[in-house]
Amino acid sequence: MPAEQDLSRDEIWMRRSALHYLGQRATSTANLRQVLQRRARRRLGADVDAETMIQRTIAYCVSHGFVDDMAFVEARVHAGRSRGLSMRRIATTLKGKGVDAALVAEAFDTDDRDEIEERAAARLAQRKRIGPWRRPGRDHDVEKEIAMLARGGFAVSLARRIITGDTGEVEALLEI
Repeated sequence: MPAEQDLSRDEIWMRRSALHYLGQRATSTANLRQVLQRRARRRLGADVDAETMIQRTIAYCVSHGFVDDMAFVEARVHAGRSRGLSMRRIATTLKGKGVDAALVAEAFDTDDRDEIEERAAARLAQRKRIGPWRRPGRDHDVEKEIAMLARGGFAVSLARRIITGDTGEVEALLEI
């Protein structure tokens, strides 16, 4: 990798811009590429071919460990599960960030997928205060609550089990 003094002024700007962006948030290499392309168009103009600079900047970031797609996927999967997001919803978000489908499949490759999905659905129900966590004395519509979980990416059968299931069993899912 060339030292900063060996780079052009624009490439120094691009590297610093990438490092600033990565200092604020984790991202995938594909998303970093999109961000750098957008920034290059704004700063350098649409007629400048900045692809070589972008390639070198991304290579620099990857070689120094600033961008790691697998670590990004694992962190997003963990955060999504703890928030009560379905695997389908997490995978869609990662696809939107340009993450390779093989990395996403590898992150979801586990024997206890059904248990993980049940826990996530229970966590979402808890966050939304529906099902067993419904406030006492409040009117509720079971079908609307099931639809809420279904819109979150969970199977309708699972949503029905969580919403209409035994309170103790559903709450026990979160204690595992």
